[in-house]
Amino acid sequence: MPLVKRNIEPRHLCHTVLPRAIKNELECVTNVSLANVIRQLSSLSKYAEDLFGELFNEAHSFSFRVNSLQERIFVLM
Repeated sequence: MPLVKRNIEPRHLCHTVLPRAIKNELECVTNVSLANVIRQLSSLSKYAEDLFGELFNEAHSFSFRVNSLQERIFVLM
């Protein structure tokens, strides 16, 4: 059973209560939806940066271990 590091849940983009003073409801809903899409993209970018940072660290650690093993093999030869 895998351990969850990042839990990403879907968000509703257009579920909001509009103020009564709004004259153009369609424009307001469009602006709110666009702002929420931008927030979700920002969150996704943060998760991707974190994921690739961990992947880079794992690759660096693996490279270090492989080089260390290669040096030990050369000593044995």
